[in-house]
This record gives sequence, C-alpha cells and structure tokens, in this order.
Amino acid sequence: MQKPARPMPQRSVTARTGEPQAGAAAAHKQAAAPQKQQSSQATGPRAVKGREVEVANALLNLEREARRSQSEAELGYLMVNGSRVAVQYRQAMLLLRSGPSKQRVVSVSSLSAVDRNSTFIRWIERLVARRVGEGDREKVMSFDARRDAKAGDPDASAYPFAHMALLPLQLRDGTVFAHLLFTREAEWDERSLVAAARLCETYSHAWEALVGPKRTKRKLRSRQALGFAAAATVLLAGFIPMPLSVLAPARVAPSDAYVVAAPMDGVIESVEISPNTRVKAGELLFRYSDTDLRNRLQLAGQAVSVAEARYDQSLRTSFSDNRAKRELSIAKSELNLKAGEYDYASELMKKTEVGAPRDGLVLFSDKDSWTGRPVATGERIMRIADPNSVEIAIDLPVADAIVLEEGARVQLYLDSDPLNAVEARLTSASFHAQPNGDNVLSYNVRADFAEADLPRIGLRGTAKVYGERVFLAYYLFRKPLSAIRQWTGY
Repeated sequence: MQKPARPMPQRSVTARTGEPQAGAAAAHKQAAAPQKQQSSQATGPRAVKGREVEVANALLNLEREARRSQSEAELGYLMVNGSRVAVQYRQAMLLLRSGPSKQRVVSVSSLSAVDRNSTFIRWIERLVARRVGEGDREKVMSFDARRDAKAGDPDASAYPFAHMALLPLQLRDGTVFAHLLFTREAEWDERSLVAAARLCETYSHAWEALVGPKRTKRKLRSRQALGFAAAATVLLAGFIPMPLSVLAPARVAPSDAYVVAAPMDGVIESVEISPNTRVKAGELLFRYSDTDLRNRLQLAGQAVSVAEARYDQSLRTSFSDNRAKRELSIAKSELNLKAGEYDYASELMKKTEVGAPRDGLVLFSDKDSWTGRPVATGERIMRIADPNSVEIAIDLPVADAIVLEEGARVQLYLDSDPLNAVEARLTSASFHAQPNGDNVLSYNVRADFAEADLPRIGLRGTAKVYGERVFLAYYLFRKPLSAIRQWTGY
C-alpha cells in the first residue's frame, strides 16, 4: 500500500484539476471559498468509494458471465477480454499447463486465434515457464519483463507493456492448471493485484464447474504422458521386423531369345518384316545388297572356265610333250583354286537372304534404322523370342543394392496397370555392375513370373524387390546412415 502524502505548506490541490496553487493567491482563494474546500475534501473519499463500488459490480458481473460460459473457449475469451472492467491492463493472455514446466498460450486479448509460430507467443511461453519454474506457481507474481530478461533479448526490449502480473488458476485441491497473464505500462499496485486474484478465483471455480476436476487433471497427466508414450512407441516401433525392399526400373524381357546376327560383312538392303511380328522357321527376315557379291560370283565363274580350258590343253599335250606333262599338275591346282573361290562366292551369295531360324516373335528396334546400314559379321540385328517364355529384367542401381537371395519375392507394377502388382520370384543377379541404358551403374537382376497370365514382351514398370528381414529403424535410416558413412569415411 502507498503511504498518504504529507500536506505541503503553502500548497493546495484543486478538486477539479489537481493542479497546485502556491503563495498568497492560494491562501486568498481558500479564504474566499471555505465551503468549496470542504466539498473538495469530501469528494476524494467518495470518488475512491465509487471506484470500489464500480469494481465490485464489475466482479459480480464477471462472475455471472463466467458461470454462464458454455465452453472452455468461451470462458477463455471472457478471461482475456472481459476482465478490463475490473483490472486495468493493456493485454491479457491465458496459458494452460501442458507439462511440469511447460506453458501453452490458448487465448490472447483482442485476437480471435493464436498463431503458434509467432515469435511473440513463443517468447511469452518461455518467459512464463521460467518464472513459474523459478518461483512458487501457486502465488501471484508481478515483475518487470525487461529487467528480468537476458541482455540483448529483442522480444523483451520491443514489447511495450513490460510490467506483468502472473496469476494462477487452480482447482479446489490446489492443483494449478493454468495461468492468467496481465500486462501494462505502469507498475502493478496491491489493490489491482487483489482484484485480479479475486477474479482468478472466480475463473478457477467456473472452469472447474465447466470442465470438471477429474477431466482437468486428466488433461494435465495426458499431456505429460503423451510425450513419453510417443517416445516409447517410436522406440518400440523401431524394433518391428519387416522385409527390406527396394524399387528399381524393370521391363518384361524374353527368357531364351535367339539372337539373329549378321552372317557376313555388308550393307542391309531391306528388312522384310516389322517389329513384334510372329514368324515361322525359314521365313525371310532381311536381305543384303548383293551387287558386289554377284559381280564377284561372275568373275569367279569366268576364272573357273579359264582354268578348265588351260587344264584341258595341258592334259592333251602332256602325252607328247614332257614340258606340258610337268605343267599339268599346276593347271589342275589352279582349277581347284578357282573352283573354291567360285564356291565361296556362291556361298556368300546365298547368305544375302537371311531367314528365321525358328518360330517366334521378332524383336528389334525399327526397320528404317537398319535399312541401308553397313554391318559387321556377328553384329546383333534382331532377336526371335517365345512369347510364352518371358521374365522380368530389373536394373538395380548400385546405390539401392541390398542382399538378395534366390527365390526372393518380387512385385512388378506395370506402367500400363500401376495399381495391380504381378508376383514373381528372383532367379539370378549379376555379380558385376554395368551401366544400363540410362548410363546408371546397375546390377542385372532376373525374376520369373509366378502367375500363369503373362504380360507381353516389352512392357515396362517398377519392380519392388524384397530382401532379408530387418528392423524398422534400419529400414528407415539405411540410406542416411550409408550417406553419413560415405561422407565421413567411417
């Protein structure tokens, strides 16, 4: 309580303005109007008493409105906005306990909603949590936020209402479930704190009647236990065993395709069939340009004719001429050589037309890409596959490689039907990684279909390959741990 001021000599205070009057003028005025001075002295206590009556009436009205509140949000709104008629403040905030030393702002005066990401709200929560942790949470506390703040705290220095009053809201058994924070520019006096404390008792009683003591305590315990339960759940979930799996691009490929390679060097003149065409054994696939071979065959035939004529001449003259007898063996050798060249040219001429070695589906890129293209002996031109003998070809990147076992489960999600999985079983995986068509270093993994309904050759999709069973924690953090190990070299 503030002590009453001592009367000052030769000074007085006017009842209307409160401005001091000094010297003879003041004395003359007091002598001229003694009745006015008496009424001025009587008006001060009446004004104070009137203010007390006004505050008392406001408290009664607030008590009535608090008990009529239908929800926690409505009561909280009344706390921070309706208390101004009884307590002189600039801003009020309601903070609910969400842990032993954690406070959560749920209502702010003049605001319809609380922004949880606001730096101001976070600063208020930290400030109240620190004050409650340092002092007695059941007592009314008034403090200067700027004085108690750490040096260089931008929130404390920027907030204009530094004088704060923190009042607890507690149940009948003394359990504190919330705090009400009032802020203003002026320092808090005892009369304002008493009125605020009385108001908080009313709010506490209304809250307990509205929510119930058991539910209020259960909320406190549930918020505290929720964090422990969540942490324990996450920890235990990390030990759940599950199969390790990876995703990789895949395609439907033939399992025993026959490779049709170039039988000789030359230029392909035409391709007689279209891609993905069924052919019979012996059916013409493509032919070479035979201009050069035809000329070579003609020259070889003429050379054979000349060699035969020379051999016949040597044979006729060998009976009478010893020299011709000696040249007979040479002429025969030349004839055999020319005959061999002719046979070779004739064999090459037969190879200008390439037929299908067996029945099946012809697989190659495009007719135009091969027409007029020079090829070398052994170069692959096309493949002939059995449509009923297919498998899954998977390009497993090295970065996603896992331990694979024969017979492991594989699921293929085709791009044409991404919602349905086609079951398969792993049959093989390459030992060395090689660049695939996208120039990504990958392992070649093969899997056989487990279903009778086989997709057609050439379809593409994504394969899910299952590996060994691991814990969920390893499944989730396998790649981050691998990246950290590669980065640190550990």
